[in-house]
Amino acid sequence: MKVLLTHRYFVPDSSPYGVILDRIAKDLVAAGHEVSVFTSRPSYGRAAAKSLRREQVGAVTVRRVWVLSEASRNPLARLLNVLIYCVALCSHILRARADVVTACTFPPVLAAWSASLAARLSGARFVYHMQDIHPEVSAYSGGRLGRGLPARLLTALDNQTLRRADAIVTLSEDMADTLRARGLGPLPITLINNPALEPDGYPIAPPPDLVKPADTTRVIFAGNLGRFQNLPLLAEGVAQCFAAHPELELMFLGDGVALPELEARWGTHPQVRFAPFLPFAQARGIIGGADIGLVSLSANIYRVAYPSKVSTYLDLGLRILALVEPESQIARELEQRGTGAVPRAATPEAIGAALETLLTAPPDAPGAAPEQTTWPALLAGLDAPDKTRKA
Repeated sequence: MKVLLTHRYFVPDSSPYGVILDRIAKDLVAAGHEVSVFTSRPSYGRAAAKSLRREQVGAVTVRRVWVLSEASRNPLARLLNVLIYCVALCSHILRARADVVTACTFPPVLAAWSASLAARLSGARFVYHMQDIHPEVSAYSGGRLGRGLPARLLTALDNQTLRRADAIVTLSEDMADTLRARGLGPLPITLINNPALEPDGYPIAPPPDLVKPADTTRVIFAGNLGRFQNLPLLAEGVAQCFAAHPELELMFLGDGVALPELEARWGTHPQVRFAPFLPFAQARGIIGGADIGLVSLSANIYRVAYPSKVSTYLDLGLRILALVEPESQIARELEQRGTGAVPRAATPEAIGAALETLLTAPPDAPGAAPEQTTWPALLAGLDAPDKTRKA
């Protein structure tokens, strides 16, 4: 098949999904598919200046559309980039003559809606790869797009995308249940969790000052320090164990909107460390050197997202402390595999008690990971493209 993978970001950009898409592309090439990627130029640093409109990355052809720099985090530039990207995405799909087109959930709703419409017009099959679910994310997090007219409009557009999709990939059964609750009837949902992140090229040694000292037990939260992670509460919970475990260190590795609040509360504490965002090839050594990985989601976010860091932590041999609802798939899988602990309640005391069990109990032999399908298997299950299909 001729497969066109699309997303706003792709390697060497810093977005985790860009790395995941690179892995999917390589798996599909290995399965015998002709694969191309449509994306934008990298948004930051030297990679943006050196990017080409068209380049060959191994067996994968990458086409990039020019967008404004987002280094300044200007909201107007980001809005313009959404429009530029979605228009260019439609145009490219109509010209590409692909058999299968994929799109993800960023930019939220609009990118997948644009891609699904262009795929239908061109007669291509469409695969909707859902990393999160909008506008439900905004509804659960209290965002403006999660209520009123904006929420109804976004839901209507996203429902059109779901109806056009030949396959819908979610990361968990919790996410699949959220889609089913929209009442659209049977949907072609397949569960494929994201693979563990891998470095692009050879691993890079982390800065020496961030390497874990030999006499330290490190618990680490690596990734976006965002507003959906409930990180202030997580930090308060980990701190419950500081007095009994003077060797314990809490590290936040990354950047995000929650960083100022965390630094204001914990910036001078001797058992808390902050490390800046690093490319994964460099961060991997820091994460792999830790003892326990931290996952944290605000209430109900497990219904609309599944943190990719879970797979990365497990791949690197870390046990996991997950601040999530006990009924979530994350909690069930950690219990099933014996690879982590989940607090009984979203309180500092319960978080501290769960962490204490990981600090004092010897690790169990991990159980087998749940079986699931693969991207090559998903595409093999799609019918041969019907070029007579039109909108």
